[in-house]
Amino acid sequence: MKTIKAWLFDLYPTTEGMTLWLIDEEGKKHCCRDRFVPSFYLHLRPHEIERVKALGRKYHLPISITRAQKTELYTGEALEVLEVNVHQPTQLQQVVWTFERFFPHFAFFNSDIPAAQMYLYHTRLFPLAYGEYTIDENGWLSGFLINDRPDALEYPCRQLTVMSGRNRHETVAPKYQRVLQFEISYDGSSYLLEQEDPVEALQTLNWHLQRCDPDVILTDWGDASLMPLLRSLSEKFKIPLLFNRDPDVGYFTTRESSYFTYGKIVHKDGAFELAGRWHLDAQNSFIMDESDFEGLFELARLTQIPVQHQARTTIGTGLSSMQLSWAYRNNILIPAKKREPEEFKPASTLLLSDRGGLIFQPIMGYHEDVAELDFASMYPSLMEMHNISPETVNCRCCHNRKVPELGYTICEKKRGIVPETLKPILAKRAYYKRKKREATSPSERTKYDRRQNALKWMLVTCFGYLGYKNARYGKIEAHEAVNAFSREALLTAKEIAEVNGFTLIHGIVDCLWLKREGATEVDYEELCKKIKAAVGVDITLEGIYSWILFPASKMDPLTSVANRYVGWYRHGELKVRGIEVRRRDTPLFVKKVQAAALECFTDAQNIEEIRAAIPAILRTVDYYIHDLQEGRVNPLELVIRRQISQEPNAYVNESLNAVVAKAIEEAGIHLSPGEMIEYIILDHTGKKKLEKAKPLALYDLADGYDVEKYTELTLKAIETLLQPFGYDAQTLVELLGIKTAKKKPDAAPCSPSSAASEELFTLILSGRTVSSIGQ
Repeated sequence: MKTIKAWLFDLYPTTEGMTLWLIDEEGKKHCCRDRFVPSFYLHLRPHEIERVKALGRKYHLPISITRAQKTELYTGEALEVLEVNVHQPTQLQQVVWTFERFFPHFAFFNSDIPAAQMYLYHTRLFPLAYGEYTIDENGWLSGFLINDRPDALEYPCRQLTVMSGRNRHETVAPKYQRVLQFEISYDGSSYLLEQEDPVEALQTLNWHLQRCDPDVILTDWGDASLMPLLRSLSEKFKIPLLFNRDPDVGYFTTRESSYFTYGKIVHKDGAFELAGRWHLDAQNSFIMDESDFEGLFELARLTQIPVQHQARTTIGTGLSSMQLSWAYRNNILIPAKKREPEEFKPASTLLLSDRGGLIFQPIMGYHEDVAELDFASMYPSLMEMHNISPETVNCRCCHNRKVPELGYTICEKKRGIVPETLKPILAKRAYYKRKKREATSPSERTKYDRRQNALKWMLVTCFGYLGYKNARYGKIEAHEAVNAFSREALLTAKEIAEVNGFTLIHGIVDCLWLKREGATEVDYEELCKKIKAAVGVDITLEGIYSWILFPASKMDPLTSVANRYVGWYRHGELKVRGIEVRRRDTPLFVKKVQAAALECFTDAQNIEEIRAAIPAILRTVDYYIHDLQEGRVNPLELVIRRQISQEPNAYVNESLNAVVAKAIEEAGIHLSPGEMIEYIILDHTGKKKLEKAKPLALYDLADGYDVEKYTELTLKAIETLLQPFGYDAQTLVELLGIKTAKKKPDAAPCSPSSAASEELFTLILSGRTVSSIGQ
């Protein structure tokens, strides 16, 4: 029997229960087991209960059946349910699938919770929980005392050993490689493993794994390509890899998928997770990209999702896990699928309810001395403040508290599951933002910034999740109620501002741009206090712009766009949203030109000084366009990155995306909907060259590029900045004397700016690589 002070590092189900890995304060790893019997519930008619027992005997399922009493969330009523206990946790999903063949989906509760998460809900443990763990002489966990909380504001962290594994060239996706070039790094050194001798490469990798014994293997494209390739080589040459610390457990893998969400197709690579050690793929993890380890740990602790899975899951899934944990702790049934349909509404109510957040059309053009006021976490704050939750909106017990405009009622007797789970997130983020402002060192500032950023995405997601069609605890009326309260809040803020002499320049959902002649920061801060007192949500002065531009729409030059602007704060910071330099699908060359043009504005304090900088911008643009038309631009700077929306062979037109996707497919590389393609335009009209565009992986210098199209894209980016002064793209063509029909260079010579880009360009010529330089 031993008691250790340690962090809960990893866990996964086995036939006997759960296997737990702990890391103590000295960095030593401890493996133990804990008995656990997961269960799910069936709400059936009395005569169907015997059928459950018969099915268990027929299919030899490792189950036992008892009766239980649980609470239904929406009605608050106690229900008699059948509790199905699964005595082999690894068989939980298989048992559920067996019963789903014979009973309707609405009879199932708690049935799609992964065994590891259910264990954490049941024990109230969480990933990286620090405490005292007692392990008996047979390796079983006999008890624990946790000196930590998932919602703790400050918590101890153990430094982990990290081994990085990536493709030899940082910007190269392994999918486009024909041979393995796997580079691993740890302790400040790097080592290259190549496929010329796979046996030697695998043995060398095992030697490094044994030598380093990493807690984390951090890869780029590990899920999609590197780890599956290494596994296949391991199986082919019968050399077991030492990726797992637990040799008796295999890898935990899932398939890749493509799905439609928020108007676009998204591709998700499958997972490749380890036992006793983490594999984290930076290219397959949104939260790692946004917030690094600090943000990932913050979410895993709150959501009670094991770290490897949390790294790959959506923010909405993490939020859902917090709600499921709350329901589990409070003896509330968790439906396997959404059960609450939209309530019947007359047409008059639909017209009022089916609206989003309030948006005011921005006054197009340049403006001086404009202040930006932001509501802090507006939607989640409204949800928490007004107790908006699926079971509290239009409840059966209360009729006094009304939603503005809609007349929906909100429960006054009980707190909802949504505000209860949002409350600690709001508190933690406010704390981290304050600590970030007070930080005295860059490392401390970075830590708190990453933590608050991770929580920001959870708060951003929580509102949309209320209206998500598959959310277990979602309800469209709750979603509509939040929008109604937000519209009222923004209108109230606008009215208070106007009463105090401010003019509204723009307003969008939770942000206002205001102006008053001679107004100071103190005046705006006083205004914020008045708005907060009336609305109840904190609102702060983001800053005062010396100048700000709301450009015209690309589709209609007489209309502005709500979410596109660029401005220069008085404190010397440029803020850019929505224009070309911020877009991921903009070629790097176009970004460079627009960034160079913006550089000419940085000293301008008013519109007249911006106007005076126009000649400098025109000279800058002329310089870049001349290089473009003379073929001196590095083709890597002309790469366009787009997502394909369907299978390559499903395209019926000959758009650029279709041409490139089909070319990649013909080269033997399969792409799924939602995956990214990278290409250079050769002839966008298709009149001079049948290949309108060429995939970067197949590009050759002799292919050249479409000078006219890239000139057009560049001038459109400059038009964004200069159109208020009368300079549209056509005017710029005439003013600069640009010959738009100029013959395209047959070969576009490259002038790499560094040895690294020269090396990468050499790889492009070999047809074995793809670059993500267009990001």
